[in-house]
Amino acid sequence: MTSSRFFRLLIMSALVSLVMGAIHSLPALAAESLRVSPTKGAIGAEIDVSGSGYDPGDRVYIHFSSRKASEGDDIDELVVWEQVRRTTAGEQDTTDEGDIDTSFRVPNELNDGDETNEVRAGKYLVYTTYSSRGKIQAVDEFRVTGITMVYPARGTVSAEVVIKGVGFNRNEDIEVFYDRDEVEIASGDNETDKKGDFTFTLIVPPSTIGTHTITVEIDKEKSGAEFAVDPGVSVDITSGIVGDRVTVTGTGFGKEVGVLVTFGDKEMGTAATDDKGSFAINFDVPSVGPGTYDVEAKDENGNSAKIEFTSTTDISISPATSVDSPGNVGMEVSISGTGFRPKTIVTITYTAPPVVVAITESKADGSFSTTFRIPESEPGQHAVTVSDGSNTLQVPFFMESTPPAMPVLLLPAMETKPQQPVKFDWEDVTDPSGVVYTLQIARDADFTDIALEKPGLTQSEYTVTGQEELELTQKEEHYWWRVRATDQASNMGGWSSARSFAVGFGFTFALPDWAKYLLGVLVGLLLFLLGFLLVRRRGKAT
Repeated sequence: MTSSRFFRLLIMSALVSLVMGAIHSLPALAAESLRVSPTKGAIGAEIDVSGSGYDPGDRVYIHFSSRKASEGDDIDELVVWEQVRRTTAGEQDTTDEGDIDTSFRVPNELNDGDETNEVRAGKYLVYTTYSSRGKIQAVDEFRVTGITMVYPARGTVSAEVVIKGVGFNRNEDIEVFYDRDEVEIASGDNETDKKGDFTFTLIVPPSTIGTHTITVEIDKEKSGAEFAVDPGVSVDITSGIVGDRVTVTGTGFGKEVGVLVTFGDKEMGTAATDDKGSFAINFDVPSVGPGTYDVEAKDENGNSAKIEFTSTTDISISPATSVDSPGNVGMEVSISGTGFRPKTIVTITYTAPPVVVAITESKADGSFSTTFRIPESEPGQHAVTVSDGSNTLQVPFFMESTPPAMPVLLLPAMETKPQQPVKFDWEDVTDPSGVVYTLQIARDADFTDIALEKPGLTQSEYTVTGQEELELTQKEEHYWWRVRATDQASNMGGWSSARSFAVGFGFTFALPDWAKYLLGVLVGLLLFLLGFLLVRRRGKAT
């Protein structure tokens, strides 16, 4: 029994020895680890790297990449990566056996792989290998904080630029600097969101031509990006006529340098930029024909920018008329224009269908001036048209619509018997547009039986002669006559009051009441005088 137990112990001891020998004869299993601290930072930031389980005394390579891979993959499979550090694991039988402890700075470019990429804000990975192009032993994540987008990346002063960033501390205030000057956020985020990201808009402040740095500072962490300023010019008006005042403003030119401003091929003046590369200058639109011209600014360093300006045509009329203040036929008006073709015939027409009222020639600077009188036309709005064959402009003219007054009749008087040839006379009617008269003679008071009508009379009188002579009237028969005035703007006045008269034999003379009264008084005086004389004579006889 005792020998059997001893035998079993002997066998077990042998098995344990075999197992232990087998274990020692196996290669060591990989147990490498990797940790980066901090886990996020901007380009250029120094990052600590630590790890353990590496082969004692072996070289360890640290790589930075935007591509994802697993332990055991070849580093070359990443295509895009950068070797950022090479170190050595702790020696065997030391307190730091198999450990690594080093640091690296976040690169701005990955160029050790088959492709080259710039480092931008976002997620990246840190790998370790035992050779510069060996298998991956350990992996850890790192987040590059900073500006991910500046759009557009170049432009003029006052341009709106969108800035995006990621990876910062969450819910923190954002401070923005343009070069060294703090600037305001125009719109968007004023603090980071719950992921530490942001998007805001910046208005480019006055600055000289070239590259400028936009810096975002969040919780003492900074990130910068570049913006390129180009020269730019603006005008307060983009179109106008010869003589108009134009203000040109320039930005983004050289610092404190001279600038020449031209309009087309004409030099308009010089200005000097300030320390931010800005300037302003005024000039009057020169004598040029209608068209589009370049307003260009060029500094003494050759930096230039331009903007288009359109020279237009323009006309003016004097006196100006309106519905409330119309003009009249025969009115003398002056009309002038600018921006027409130089040394070209300019034709001025009135109303529709057009009536040519003036022809002149433009000057070398495309301007003209002339006068004309308004011809006969109807009341209301009419167009005065100016054309040089290429450019046509119109200005309105308002014709008056007030009818002339009714004429006052003079001869023949009421119920008189004029002799042939009968002469008709009435008072003049005045009107700004001038008048013509229409005379009507009728056989009845309602003027349904017209004996004679004479339109278009230019004088305030008319004598019936020749074949127009009126027929002699019989007893109790008479004619009626009336007149009205029409101005040359076709405004027709009202008829005058009508008067009756007779022609020839059989007409009963009728005196007006005042004449009858006067005649009665005279007859009474005559009879009294005759009676007085008869009485006196009889007295003498006795």
